[in-house]
Amino acid sequence: MKIINYLAIILVSLLAISCSKITDPVNKIGLGKRAINYQADEKVGSLVIPPDLTAPSSDGEFTAVIGVSDDETGIKNIQNVEVMRDNYRRWLLVDLPPNEVWNLSKEFFRSYNFKIEKENQKIGILETNYLEIETRVPDKSLGAIRAGLAKVLQTQYGLPIADRYRVRIESIEGQNQSEVYLTLSSIGEVINGTSRVWQPRKKDVELETEMLLKLMVFLGSDRDEAINKIQSNMASSQTTVSVITSEAGYATLVFPYDKKQSWRYLGWALDELDVDVQDRDSLEGSYLIKANPSKGFFSKILGSIDKQDNYQLIIKEIGELQTRVIFVDLTEENDQDIVNYSVELFNSIASKF
Repeated sequence: MKIINYLAIILVSLLAISCSKITDPVNKIGLGKRAINYQADEKVGSLVIPPDLTAPSSDGEFTAVIGVSDDETGIKNIQNVEVMRDNYRRWLLVDLPPNEVWNLSKEFFRSYNFKIEKENQKIGILETNYLEIETRVPDKSLGAIRAGLAKVLQTQYGLPIADRYRVRIESIEGQNQSEVYLTLSSIGEVINGTSRVWQPRKKDVELETEMLLKLMVFLGSDRDEAINKIQSNMASSQTTVSVITSEAGYATLVFPYDKKQSWRYLGWALDELDVDVQDRDSLEGSYLIKANPSKGFFSKILGSIDKQDNYQLIIKEIGELQTRVIFVDLTEENDQDIVNYSVELFNSIASKF
């Protein structure tokens, strides 16, 4: 009886450990050496986001990936692909027109088993589906006893995660070139009482950078040259982006840049925050976004089936080096949830700088 009780205690402890947050240190792998394969398990496919997904309360620390060859590239002839960066952003400058980069970008993600879930070539934005990956902790991180029991019990440690990518392609006026921005968004399952729910995860910057490297090679860059370009640094001074509110309570975003630079930074921030962009006009300096303010800032990632409305963000130049982004409520309802959303959105954007 004592032996049975002892084994029961061990099994309960293992179950608790397997559901807990992984705290073992993960060895950092240098750029170009991290193995990535979203095709590791053919049974794992497109993730349907459940309606109970909630805002993040904790961040996952471990992602298991399986190797893939770097020999496959999209273009056999070497193209000039530069890495541009400032204090906030990193993007690619490609010597190809936007329509060619668009098609190659779609093929790049398909090669990793992603499906293109949303695409609008007119505004140059495409998004993949969430691709679910089972998170497996290596035996060396588990220890001999837990690894042995996991094999005997045919169980695994770690909860699944899912990744999605957004690519935004900007044309360069008067030139046969394109700017390419790549952004990673991730979610992961966590234990919430007696149930498992999906939550947004902290961005894995290392993984995003590794995928940027692989995209560079796919677009025609030499691999070693691409690594050197990504690792190079460019100094930039810190700037302050502020938020003010009108008498009606709606927020206004203030950029210390001219209209053109503010347009670029606003687009980057919307990518980072995973805001649903429906349309944009560089001449007018406006973005049309879709959101459900009653559900808060994470309404898009929650997969809510509730009604979503369109709102406009318009950039107004008020000085040589100052612009304001105006939040326009196209519903004209003046609902307090919409007012609160404008403040929350613009504060989130300002926090990126």
